[in-house]
Amino acid sequence: MVASAVGTLAGPLHGGANEEVLAVLQKIGSVERVPEFVDDCVQNKCRIMGFGHRVYKVKDPRAIILQRLAEELFEEKGYDEYYDIAIALEKVVEERLGQKGIYANVDFYSGLVYRKLGIPNDLFTSVFAIARVAGWLAHWKEQLEINRIFRPTQIYTGPHNCPYIPLHERL
Repeated sequence: MVASAVGTLAGPLHGGANEEVLAVLQKIGSVERVPEFVDDCVQNKCRIMGFGHRVYKVKDPRAIILQRLAEELFEEKGYDEYYDIAIALEKVVEERLGQKGIYANVDFYSGLVYRKLGIPNDLFTSVFAIARVAGWLAHWKEQLEINRIFRPTQIYTGPHNCPYIPLHERL
């Protein structure tokens, strides 16, 4: 199951998308060039990496969280030269393509975070996968129990507001 999940991350449109976002930000080079870049992409019907999602037709909720974490990371570890370009790019894409349901997805900010953490670009997909293995296996186990495939729109029905128990106090 894990091998299959990792296999789906192959290529620039999924697992390598955050690497491609950094390449796009580098190619744009400055905030001033963002509108021209977006116009060119729209006119030539090119994909803008880090935008759009099969399920989310609003800004990916994970991107919202990751953007806040990126800002905290930049405050602690120092400014990232591509962040201002990323903010401008997101704004222009939202203005021009938001009505089509194209907004930033989780890949848009993950590359900036990984970069600031010092993770080499060619390890981005591996880090992405490692962080998800436990969830993939839990998801797979749930699907086996009732023989039903779950989609991202599922609603959590488990307990809420459970107290945190430190690891050393657990049985």
